[in-house]
Amino acid sequence: MVQNPVLPRHIAAQYSPGIFSLNSNGLIQKGFRRQRNFVTRNKVTVIRAVAIPVQPAPVESAEYRKQLAEDYGFRQIGESLPDDVTLKDVINSLPKEVFEIDDVKAWKSVLISVTSCALGIFLISKAPWYLLPLVWAWTGTAITGFFVIGHDCAHKSFSSNKLVEDIVGTLAFMPLIYPYEPWRFKHDRHHAKTNMLKTTCIMHCTRHNGNIHVMDKILLFLYHGLFTRSKQTYT
Repeated sequence: MVQNPVLPRHIAAQYSPGIFSLNSNGLIQKGFRRQRNFVTRNKVTVIRAVAIPVQPAPVESAEYRKQLAEDYGFRQIGESLPDDVTLKDVINSLPKEVFEIDDVKAWKSVLISVTSCALGIFLISKAPWYLLPLVWAWTGTAITGFFVIGHDCAHKSFSSNKLVEDIVGTLAFMPLIYPYEPWRFKHDRHHAKTNMLKTTCIMHCTRHNGNIHVMDKILLFLYHGLFTRSKQTYT
């Protein structure tokens, strides 16, 4: 905030309203026909600004996490990662096999996906009408294999050759009618904000208000049951 300078009475009585600006020489009035400098009697004082670091927010309590989980419809929300645990510590805790690229396994997955999808398209053209739902389910499941391949290419875990990964990822996403490169950038942002409810770019959670359609409840029940069973199988 700039305070009004102390001006001599005879000068203060003569100036008319106009546009003012402040510089090192004092206050300058800029009217429509004239410009007059008003030099203050007081010495200009320079105020030094000091940056004070903002203290981080305290660790969220268990009661707050419980209430937040109830609002968003989750079972629970875990605690924040301790400050003494780094990403390097997490990486070192994993077996070395998970970081090894197996070219044979990678191209085997491509062969399985292409063969399964081609077989599904052939069966769609030959199968009778009453078998079409089964063939559709088969072909749709086979097409998801292309997404898995493109996903591995985006994570740079498909091949040691990065050009090969870009080509294979682009070709794998073509049957899905989805651009590979924009999705790869967005997926990288997603992993940079993993499990951050308010900043992730994949989904934006809304607070539960109880007004859920019955079909949505059925789909959530089926999906949750399938996910829980598959998780128990792999663990």
